[in-house]
Amino acid sequence: MYRIWVDEPPLDSIRPMLQGVAELIGPGAPIEDLASCDAALDPGAPWTSARMDQAPRLRVISRIGVGYDNIDVQGATQRGIAVCYTPHGPTLSTAEHAVALIFAVAKTVAYADREVRAGRWHTHFFTLKGMELRDRVLGLIGLGRIGGHVAMIMQAIGMRVIACDPMLSIEKAAQLGLQKVDSLDELLKQADVVSLHAPATSETRHLINASRLQTMKQGAILINTARGSLVDEQALAHALRSGHLAGAGLDVFEREPIASDNPLLHLENVVLTDHIASHTWAGHHRLYAMAVHHALQALRGEKPDSMLNEVSVRLA
Repeated sequence: MYRIWVDEPPLDSIRPMLQGVAELIGPGAPIEDLASCDAALDPGAPWTSARMDQAPRLRVISRIGVGYDNIDVQGATQRGIAVCYTPHGPTLSTAEHAVALIFAVAKTVAYADREVRAGRWHTHFFTLKGMELRDRVLGLIGLGRIGGHVAMIMQAIGMRVIACDPMLSIEKAAQLGLQKVDSLDELLKQADVVSLHAPATSETRHLINASRLQTMKQGAILINTARGSLVDEQALAHALRSGHLAGAGLDVFEREPIASDNPLLHLENVVLTDHIASHTWAGHHRLYAMAVHHALQALRGEKPDSMLNEVSVRLA
């Protein structure tokens, strides 16, 4: 029977996949037990080369999620450890959350909720107005699985969708019923709502900075369900305070949990959620089930569906 290390309690719904096949070690098991494990299910804990050296039997690290910056992939490759992830798992949940943030900001839902609970009624009835989204322009920065699903939903309510993604062909854009734009600045100038769906890399850090925020249309909305490092939060706070942007909806932040002195916490025109875009029951189960499936594939000597590195999958 395989031994699989876990850093947090797995969902009960995936235990039948492991019955009679694998034993879960952890969470809270002594680190010495890692030496006897064949695989690890990773919810986001650091996997450094030093930690891998404590697991000489380890053949696969299966990430429960899309981002994998917590894993030293090169170190794993050098040790012959396959690294997998679950790119399809959070697509629907995250896309729907991005749409929820668009509506929450555009319709001032969170602000109105706070006002009503505080006993205030129509405090800004004549000065604060929502945005009708039909015939407005949605600009998607990145058009992978999540961005594509957001596009489909928002097209259904009548938004015109444009996208900036170096991997997007004009032909694919036409198939999706949207327009590809050649530059980020061109997208920012046109879009009434900008939604981020790009990965976190050294090149995309502060992709949305002070200069680009000023390039955005007066009264536009910014949505980020991708990675916190894409946005310069200090510059965003300034753009929101000044009224240049109408609002923002953020599920991710440069520092998580969000720092208590983050200026975004004190702005009324921001909707903030705590990195929960993929946290639906269905989405969470899908992430875990895919991660378990990939781990078992590797342990059987098969090539997992979603590998991040090139190693020969080895049998015990």
